[in-house]
Amino acid sequence: MSTTLPPRRPDPDGAAERVASLLVRQLEHEGEEEFSWDLYPADYPLLGDVQTAIDELDRLVSWALSSGNRLPCILYSEENVTVPIINAPINRTTSGSYGPPPPYPFYLPPYGDEALEPLSVLGKIIWSDPREISTMVFGPLNGFLRVRFRWIAENPEFRSLGAAALGRANNPYLPFTVHTQTNGLRIHYSSTFALNFNPVLGGPTTPVKGWVLPGVHKFAGMEASGRMHYDRGTFSTPPDFSALLMM
Repeated sequence: MSTTLPPRRPDPDGAAERVASLLVRQLEHEGEEEFSWDLYPADYPLLGDVQTAIDELDRLVSWALSSGNRLPCILYSEENVTVPIINAPINRTTSGSYGPPPPYPFYLPPYGDEALEPLSVLGKIIWSDPREISTMVFGPLNGFLRVRFRWIAENPEFRSLGAAALGRANNPYLPFTVHTQTNGLRIHYSSTFALNFNPVLGGPTTPVKGWVLPGVHKFAGMEASGRMHYDRGTFSTPPDFSALLMM
């Protein structure tokens, strides 16, 4: 007599923890063992942007370890969570006695605190040992992935179609509207587990309507001059599909 096994129930929270644990292994750089993605489960979709962020952070950690430098991080004051800054909002690098320049532009201490001052609205600037980054990132990354994997579990019919998916019912890109107190800002956003405000939502008129993948994000606005303004809010999409930025 044959039996049919019941369908396996999705476990988005367990999947988030497993993937976060695997991703932070890339940042550990312990011994001479080369990290391999052969162990990465192929059935976890919609992770290209997350993998890109981890790859960028990995290059930064490698540079800091080889050059003996610390990395700029932000302590989110309201959440008591510290996260690294992948790409600081400045235009040049320094080298000199610090060895080769970092892979992304930011100032090194003692000049960095002043250069990173605009980001201090998000929390306290901390210069951290690169060996602390993997432990630091795990919690925020796990929270980010929980939001994404829960959405995937609730929307099993979605297809990752890139820009062609916009406006379709099975679109993984979710609509997000930003309101600001002033016009003229181009809106940028970043994941919360590693700060990099390069992605652009749109602008410069308000409200700004754009698309984001499910996750947890922070937002910023850039003036025409290039000056950045940062909002303290943290938004999980879903359930958040809009934000009123205090800038």
